[in-house]
Amino acid sequence: MTTAPNNPANQKASAPRRRILTSTQTDWVFRHFTLVIACIAVVVIILIGIMLGWVSRPSFHHSGLSFYTSTQWDPVAAGEDKKLGDLYGAIPILYGTLLTSLVALIIAVPLGIGSAIFLSEVAPRWLSAPISFVVELLAAVPSIVYGFWALNYLVPPLQLSVGVWFTKNFGQIPFFAATPDASTGTHFFAAGIILAMMILPFITAVSRDVLRTVPLTQREAAYGMGATRWEAIKSVVLRYASSGIIGAVMLGLGRAIGETMAVTMVIGSKISFPTLGNGASFSLFRSGYTMTALLADQYPSPNSDLHKAALTQIGLTLFFVTIGINALARGLVWLTAMKPGSGNAWSGKIKDGISKGGRWASIGLLTLFFALQFMSDFTHKGGAALFGVAEIVGYILVGLALFNRYAPGKSFFVRWRKASSLFAVSITGLCAFIACFALFMLLFFVGKEGISAINADFFKMPDAGGIRHAIAGTGLLVFWASLFGIPVGIIGGIYLAEFGNNRFGGMVRFATDLLNGVPSIVIGIFAYALIIVPTEGRAGIANAGAFGLGVMMIPTVMRTTEELIRLVPVSLREGSLALGATYTYTLWKVVLPSARAGIMTGILLAVARVAGETAPLLMVGCNSTMWSTDMKAPIASLPMLIYTLRDQPETYHQLWGAAFLLVMLVLVFNILARIATRSRFKTS
Repeated sequence: MTTAPNNPANQKASAPRRRILTSTQTDWVFRHFTLVIACIAVVVIILIGIMLGWVSRPSFHHSGLSFYTSTQWDPVAAGEDKKLGDLYGAIPILYGTLLTSLVALIIAVPLGIGSAIFLSEVAPRWLSAPISFVVELLAAVPSIVYGFWALNYLVPPLQLSVGVWFTKNFGQIPFFAATPDASTGTHFFAAGIILAMMILPFITAVSRDVLRTVPLTQREAAYGMGATRWEAIKSVVLRYASSGIIGAVMLGLGRAIGETMAVTMVIGSKISFPTLGNGASFSLFRSGYTMTALLADQYPSPNSDLHKAALTQIGLTLFFVTIGINALARGLVWLTAMKPGSGNAWSGKIKDGISKGGRWASIGLLTLFFALQFMSDFTHKGGAALFGVAEIVGYILVGLALFNRYAPGKSFFVRWRKASSLFAVSITGLCAFIACFALFMLLFFVGKEGISAINADFFKMPDAGGIRHAIAGTGLLVFWASLFGIPVGIIGGIYLAEFGNNRFGGMVRFATDLLNGVPSIVIGIFAYALIIVPTEGRAGIANAGAFGLGVMMIPTVMRTTEELIRLVPVSLREGSLALGATYTYTLWKVVLPSARAGIMTGILLAVARVAGETAPLLMVGCNSTMWSTDMKAPIASLPMLIYTLRDQPETYHQLWGAAFLLVMLVLVFNILARIATRSRFKTS
């Protein structure tokens, strides 16, 4: 006898089954929903390449391979009085990008690695933590603030004293030869210095984290063999972490290549390329262009559609270069983080090869520099060249190398080793001090000029001499960017933390890290090509700017959310599931509230970053001098206000106030983020 379908007992028995089926479907839908949202990072990376390639098609057809082999850049079309025109050769632009990046690395790498050694190996925790925080704040200061500060406080000394000293003592070397552009103070060298300040915190932070992955047993073995602290650091720690440190340097290089606004403001904006017959054409004191500076200078107002396409091709080149450098850098950092004996014997061989290659490359470059300097000095000064500045430094280095080779075994060598260790460790502390001093110097001058600008008139409408329109516009752009970037980042982070422990999750994670390294100016061109071009501006200029800023928020929020969700104890999930809750309910009601403080950290950092961004807004034409809240029209913002009025001395009072507001915004948000992170770890 069969049970009737409407039997109450049968209905009660089938109820749990229906609930289980419903909860399973809910979890399935939620998991795949997070998967789709997380894929946005991958889709954006692919779309950037596709859209930039599509817009730059006319340039590919017009120039072909000569785009990467020609040294002429002339965007003006040919005419009756001009035989040649529309010439687009990227070699001078690539040369300027490479030169400024190398100058930045030469300055920032020793300081960054020295600071990282001090923070991870020497300084006690009570000193290491605040110094690390100060150094990391350097990375958060908006690029436009760096550029405006450099125009007023870096360019004048370069123009009046520093450049003069270099040309006087090293002018025989083509890189330091005197040029007419040196009198302006805006040149490759100025751009290299400001880039060094901007990439220093990245090299320091990543190198510090890499050094901390070196097993403690490596240090203990060195000390057990009688090594001093510096000998253990130099011969064991640095050698073990060499691939990761090179990865940190590569990350710094990727940042240097992609920095825009500060470089644009101090590089001089002139097409220049060296010629073999003119030694001074190689000088660092010549004005020039980088890829980012060219885009910032010419993309908003191109001469023609072909010119716009050629500039987009520069952006496409910049995109692929930075993607390649960031991918290589993260691979090297990952290589160092691999544990010994993990079954990958080739990793140790690669590490040893990188260590030896980096060491010999450094020795070779130093030898080449001193040889060229000596030959140049000897040609111009004769015997007096033997006592030049570079020659004396070379004698000291050679003497130290010979002493360390032949002095071991002598009675005084033990005392020499201890003194050398103390001196080297002191140098690492000096590097950390210089890094902190760079931030304090920036904050001092911005505060000095900016605080006096903050008064009642400062917050008035533009026709009354205030910048209320820029403050409101910045808030509006960040608000709409957050509505897009924050939900995508949080949901994508949930997928990576809860469901991304597989090959596809690794691909999404890698794409997110690459998106974080894409230059902001490239994202601005992407927003222009995706929103402005197809709709002919009908979708809204400010909307395009907010979209670009939202894309920049995604990787920061997503990776922070992932890391903080992973810190939530498994026991909380198990307890909720044991009480009958679905997995989706457990995530929303148990896991996310537990990680709320940490997720808020990522949100604060993302907001602080995009609030000071200028390049995406510049690329889509989001700039106004009047009050406007219409997202379909251009609106004002603090970064764009500083950039557009930087050459008008009568507005400097306002601009310093705007710079001060941006810096304070960054500082407050980063301090709040640090407090939220600290409270999260304490509760954990």
